This record gives sequence, structure tokens and C-alpha cells, in this order.
Amino acid sequence: MINTQVSQRHQGEHTQCALEERENLDIVKKARSNPDLYEFDPYARIQGRAKLNNLTVTSLRGKGKLVVSPAVFYNKDQTEVTVVTHLGKQLCGHDGIVHGGMLATLLDEVLAFVAMPSLPNKVGFTANLNIDYRRPVTSHQWVVLKGQLDKVEGRKAFVRAWIEDLEGTTKFVEATSLYVSPKSPLARLL
Repeated sequence: MINTQVSQRHQGEHTQCALEERENLDIVKKARSNPDLYEFDPYARIQGRAKLNNLTVTSLRGKGKLVVSPAVFYNKDQTEVTVVTHLGKQLCGHDGIVHGGMLATLLDEVLAFVAMPSLPNKVGFTANLNIDYRRPVTSHQWVVLKGQLDKVEGRKAFVRAWIEDLEGTTKFVEATSLYVSPKSPLARLL
């Protein structure tokens, strides 16, 4: 029991350090001071079982993984999003290199962030995801994910996203996707 308490306290300290580091990143400070952007918590509405069974909200959270929630900033019409997140050392496929599947998961989330607001019922599912891996992404670093809505055709949203370094000088991974909104509300599908 004592080891568990010490471990939990250490985890809390690690999380607090990561939060402080995120708050002091220039990109986060600039986004918060930009009147054309607003900060959004995409996971705030997820409750109960849905939260416990969510890959990016709980399963991938913790020391060495996604330590803290990302900072998410939308433009006013929600057609562009900027996400700042930290990729820990336990997310690797090769030592020191973040797993490509992890990067695909993060891109899928960001693509959904810009697809969903434009779709009927504000719900959709990934119908197609194309990824181009340009450069390896090293672990234990902050990265920026950006997403843009390209067009909407009825129940279809065409979107693109990429992962870059904090300075925006290096694109690591790029993706395009098609999201499709179900014909009936999501509540009836679950």
C-alpha cells in the first residue's frame, strides 16, 4: 500500500510538471492570446463507461505515454484546429521513435476534431485514412498537430492533418481522411 501511495504521488508530481511545461510553451501562450482562436476540451463531454473505455482519454494516459490532456485550439468556425501534446517514451515502436500506429491514432483524433462540427448530428466515423510518414518522430517531446476541413458534401467531410515540431519547421507525418455521418443519430447506433 505504501508503494502504491508513493507511486501515485510521484505520478501526480510528474503530471503537474508536464502541465506547467505545457502552459509555458510559446505556441500555447500565443494561441491563448489570439482573439481568433478559442481553447476547447474535446473530452469534457465524455463520461462514465465511454470515458473508461476510450483509448486516448484513459488507456494511453500516464507517465511515459500521453502525460496530460492536449491543449486544443479552434478557429471560430471550427474548420481549423491546433493541438499541442507530449509524446512519452512508452509510445515507441523502436526505441526512441514513436510508433506509427500511435501517430495514426493521434491524427485520426485531430481529423475528427475538424470533421465532426461540420457533419449532421455532429457525429461521424472514419471511412478512409491515408497517412504519409515523412520523418521519424522521436519520443519524449512536445509536438503540434494541425487539422483543416477541406470540404463537406452532405454526410461526408473531407479533412487533412499533419504533425509538426513546435516551431512549425518540420512536418513529420501528413494525413487525409473522409468522415461519414451516420444516417441516424449516434445514440441509436450504440
